[in-house]
Amino acid sequence: MELTISDYHDALRSGRTTCAHTVAEYLSRIALYNPTLRALITINPNALHDARQKDREGFPHSPSPLHGVPLILKDTYATSSMPTTSGVCALRALTTFDAPVVQRLLAAGAILLAKANLHEFSLEGVTLSSLGGQALNPYDLTRTPGGSSGGTAAALAANLALAGCGGDTVNSLRSPASACSVVGFRPSRGRVDTRGVMPVSWTQDVAGPMARTVRDVRILFDVMKDGEYLGDPAIVPSVKSSSDPVRIGVLIGYFPDESTSDGLAIIQTITHALHLVGSKTPTVEFLPLQNQPDWDVARLRANADTQAYEFQSALDSFLQSPMVKSTPHLSLASVTASGEYHGEAVTPAFWQTQSQTQHHDEKDEEGGEFTPTSPQYRSRLDTIARLKESVTSCFEDLALDALVFPHQRQLVARVGPMVQPGRNGILAALTGRPAICIPAGFSASTDTAPQGVPIGLELMGRVGQDEWLLGLAERFEGLVQGRKAPLDEVYGGM
Repeated sequence: MELTISDYHDALRSGRTTCAHTVAEYLSRIALYNPTLRALITINPNALHDARQKDREGFPHSPSPLHGVPLILKDTYATSSMPTTSGVCALRALTTFDAPVVQRLLAAGAILLAKANLHEFSLEGVTLSSLGGQALNPYDLTRTPGGSSGGTAAALAANLALAGCGGDTVNSLRSPASACSVVGFRPSRGRVDTRGVMPVSWTQDVAGPMARTVRDVRILFDVMKDGEYLGDPAIVPSVKSSSDPVRIGVLIGYFPDESTSDGLAIIQTITHALHLVGSKTPTVEFLPLQNQPDWDVARLRANADTQAYEFQSALDSFLQSPMVKSTPHLSLASVTASGEYHGEAVTPAFWQTQSQTQHHDEKDEEGGEFTPTSPQYRSRLDTIARLKESVTSCFEDLALDALVFPHQRQLVARVGPMVQPGRNGILAALTGRPAICIPAGFSASTDTAPQGVPIGLELMGRVGQDEWLLGLAERFEGLVQGRKAPLDEVYGGM
């Protein structure tokens, strides 16, 4: 079942399969393996009917890009056919229509197969939710699949669907891609319409595609994207051709400490991948970047991440929008009062910030500590602006086309702790730049991970040059060949 969209369309064209047969195969695998993986929350009851309808229409001479493609969506995308919950028991909300990006996917021929599990409210990276439970990694059932879009990644890794979509506020498309040996793409901010996708942060949120190959991610992105990049033309370079020399900065500060076995495995895997690319592609030049203190991940999380300041307002706005028709909760405060959420999943520290926001003195001109009117919030926006200038200057001064680094400085976390440490995705999240994580290889095998634990390589490009970055990632993918499917017996025996 390691299908690609192209292989699937070839099989449909030749009559070797049908949409209904393929959907039925995926539904069979879901029934067999999802009880263990807990990757999916809701199965579309109309999926097989929709597939049969596609078959009745026949395979067209010029098929739409996603004709008959069984697709899963992170359960933040508003859909009229299934509830939209963000993994939260309190938000078993039906929506009155499909989000604009979902409408694009359906118009391109996709079949909505299921809604995926995610970390509660998309707020952390271990994919634990009150509605979906703890999702597990198909390569090692003692580990999480990353997150917050971990259900989508686990399902794709285990071949429970052909392709999928997730969201990314800090790491959430690329973290599970790294953990599950799939491809996750965070587009430039503004390239994909996020209306109708349950939000965390209006400054940092994006919606994006996930698949087992870069080519399938590109097919999805071509459907999802909202036209051409319309940002600041001063920071968008001219498009390079695939034959032009490429200069890539290797962000040494984002590599782990080699003193740990996990760190050494990641260093060796990423270094080997870069060697494969460099030795077989003479037009690619790697330039080590030793010290960028302003880009330190821990410092950026502490001083620039905006989600604690925007989450309540963003979520309240979504819940009060006309698209939501059947939830008793019109605000985060109402959800909190209900108790129908996973308190540990949202982490007590983060929830405390939201409690302060809900109870701040409305007469205080500065607002509560964690509101968009607070001085601390404005300071973070200033830090983001300086960071964007710093990254742009580095790219221009060194004539860089992209940066490369491991997405994680540690192997994906084991089940238990509520945090996913060591992730490097915040640089793209704050600067609005496109970034993609592709499979780079695996750690050494263990009793619980007979194939090892997946390790992902991240490429970050120039703002608005998403298509060029996808082309570069496809070249890397072809040379590194870092993906292998998980063994069914790993996740089929519980």
